[in-house]
Amino acid sequence: MKVKKILRFYFSAESLERAFDNLIMRYACASAERDGERSAERILYVLGEKNELSKLWGYINTVVPTLSSAERKALEEYAALRCGIKKLGDEKRRLLRRSVIKFTRRARRLESFAEALRLVSKYYCLISPSP
Repeated sequence: MKVKKILRFYFSAESLERAFDNLIMRYACASAERDGERSAERILYVLGEKNELSKLWGYINTVVPTLSSAERKALEEYAALRCGIKKLGDEKRRLLRRSVIKFTRRARRLESFAEALRLVSKYYCLISPSP
């Protein structure tokens, strides 16, 4: 998985959490009109996915604070970029690359969160970068 997706998930997890909460509320309201058991199953499924993603976020949250504040800021800007880094200045590009490399070296266990990484890809369209 690309690091940019993971970083966008980490820095914009609130938007995905809101989407999950809205989905849970929708299923809960629909349970009054229809089959309550099916709605409960859907809610449990969404809560399970939310739990998997929270484990990944928790792990990333142990890695990111070990970086310097300039590197964290660079990673956050990188996650919010809509395009590549070619148009950025040389110094900014170097800082971004160094920060991303440092992050990936420290986040060695990312691949052990395969299910959560799959979910990040699945719900990536719901993640909106924070301004």
